[in-house]
Amino acid sequence: MHHITSPANPRIKAAVRLQRQSSQRRATGLFCVETPRELVRAMDAGLDPIEVYGLEEVLSDEPAVERAVAGGAEPIAVTPAVLQKLSYRENPRGFVAVMQAKARGLGDLTMEADVCVIVCSGLEKPGNLGAILRSADALGAGAVLIDRPDYDLYNPNALRASTGAVFTVPVVGDHTDALIAWLKDNGFKVCAATPDAEVAVGAVDATGRIAWVLGSEAEGLSGEWLEAADTAVTIPMRGKTADSLNVSVSAALLLYETDRQRRGV
Repeated sequence: MHHITSPANPRIKAAVRLQRQSSQRRATGLFCVETPRELVRAMDAGLDPIEVYGLEEVLSDEPAVERAVAGGAEPIAVTPAVLQKLSYRENPRGFVAVMQAKARGLGDLTMEADVCVIVCSGLEKPGNLGAILRSADALGAGAVLIDRPDYDLYNPNALRASTGAVFTVPVVGDHTDALIAWLKDNGFKVCAATPDAEVAVGAVDATGRIAWVLGSEAEGLSGEWLEAADTAVTIPMRGKTADSLNVSVSAALLLYETDRQRRGV
């Protein structure tokens, strides 16, 4: 087993860049996970572990790490100081695993006849994406689409907020026009969520193929999405101060409304 004791080691510096820089993740196609749950769910989804940096006792005792090493990952023992340098989390869990990302395009998606997808437009905070994926997994959404082909899916904050759902829910990033064409070609009813709409979300038939499109909290949806939508809907709000909801909360409400209608309750 290889041992590294210096935070200045070139391999450690490269792994730190993966944790800190989205450009490095895009350039290499690699990313890091730091918990047994993330590591297991990534491997279950078919992603390959490349290296595991960890405390020596964790490398030999943690079942998730043992599985990664058995699958071909190189185990590298590090000191607590090196692990602290590597970890994005404030309290390291004993290891950091480097994973090979898997690219997915619109052509890779297989949709059922009665399916819901979430479309995120202008998404800014990775934590919001993670929370949306968590709700999408809980409510059985078919996919989450993002209108940016270069969106950083494996940002550490997205990974943590998703609790591993980033590996279970198909996510595809592409240009707006490509997403709209795919939705139309595949028979989706496109519903744009906007505070300016007059139709409440509960009045929309959410059975069959439906795509809920959500914009950024600051800018809302672009004219391109509003023009492409079959209908615009709003989530009714009764308060006197808040004029919008967090985008991940809105996604969860739309998914629960879809699930309620499909269960007939």
